[in-house]
Amino acid sequence: MLWTTMKRGAVRLVFIDDSQQQQPCRRGLGHLLAIGAVIVPEQRVAPFAAALAAIRAEIGVPVGEEIKWKPARGSFLADGGGETAFALRTRMLQAAIDHDIRSIVVILDHSAAYTSRTQAEAGREILKWLFERVSMLLDDHQDIGIMIADKPGGGSVEEGRWLAETLQLTSDGTKYVQPGKIILPIVTAPSHHVPQLQLADLVVAATTAAIAGRKSGLDLKELLTKLMHRHSLGDVNGAGVVLFPDRPNLYYWAFSETGWSKPSALGGWTLPATQLEYGTDDGLDESR
Repeated sequence: MLWTTMKRGAVRLVFIDDSQQQQPCRRGLGHLLAIGAVIVPEQRVAPFAAALAAIRAEIGVPVGEEIKWKPARGSFLADGGGETAFALRTRMLQAAIDHDIRSIVVILDHSAAYTSRTQAEAGREILKWLFERVSMLLDDHQDIGIMIADKPGGGSVEEGRWLAETLQLTSDGTKYVQPGKIILPIVTAPSHHVPQLQLADLVVAATTAAIAGRKSGLDLKELLTKLMHRHSLGDVNGAGVVLFPDRPNLYYWAFSETGWSKPSALGGWTLPATQLEYGTDDGLDESR
């Protein structure tokens, strides 16, 4: 039969979540909206889940408690304090690195761009940008992907509306990527039962917090940077992290990246670039 002779790449599961920072610590930034993904090779899905289960047991996270960047009041993680949260987060990120997981996070400063659009409308725009970057990563590896998102709030009506709006991405692609790399419409699952979605919550929230200048994110920057997808010139800008409007020096201050480049131009800047915004300081005061 024909299908027995066809070749295809491996499958990667793409777990997506969103985050925001309404009042960043960093001077010059407004309301940040973010959506991002952790991209997990199919053969690593179960091993990562097992690794996270072992981490939970060692730290003492109760069975059934969801791991969240902002845990529910009264939960073990909320009551455990900063040391418990930091230990869990660092071990989760290291486990992700050990299992060849990669991350892509798109961050929009909604106070500086797309200001005439509602937050929901701007969110749909950055979902499109994420879809493009994930498709490009899959194309780099000649793989295909399935995207899984946390169930949206608002019940089945909201979920149906959201899925209908995202269907166009998988059926038509975008101006910059053809359809076909993501092989199904974006599906949803309850994050409470999906450890990879809990990882996505951590990665997207921490990456956004680091750009915003918050210590909770900056303390994790070394591990976050190791997870980030990189483009063909080896930098994360436009690949593992997408900022709009782009502020190249923030890659240096938030993640210690020393290069910003465009593969299409075969060049870029060494960071920090003093002629650009945040060229001489990180935009944070000493009281942070």
